[in-house]
Amino acid sequence: MTRDYEALVIFKTGGTEQEVARLASQLDEQIKQLGGRIDHSQQMGRRKLAFRIVRQVEGYYYLVRFHAPTERVTELDRLLRLNEAVVRFMVLTEEELGPLQPAVAATPARV
Repeated sequence: MTRDYEALVIFKTGGTEQEVARLASQLDEQIKQLGGRIDHSQQMGRRKLAFRIVRQVEGYYYLVRFHAPTERVTELDRLLRLNEAVVRFMVLTEEELGPLQPAVAATPARV
């Protein structure tokens, strides 16, 4: 059985933009090797974390929506846990997903 998934991955900020793009393409390739199909991917850029994680105060956010066999997603979860460049990640199922919306820069409300 295959399902739709969405993964939000936060990479460490120690590298350059090119290194983050390489890490993101490696993640896409891992999903494809596990029998998945990438529907949409989006680099969301460097953002400040809400709290310090593994001595990191900022991270590169990467969002990927994909379709994959359910039994292979646990392997992807394991690979993300082993990747030292990943600060945090979250993989959601289709029931937890909402419609995909483009990232919008936060603008302060005027009073």
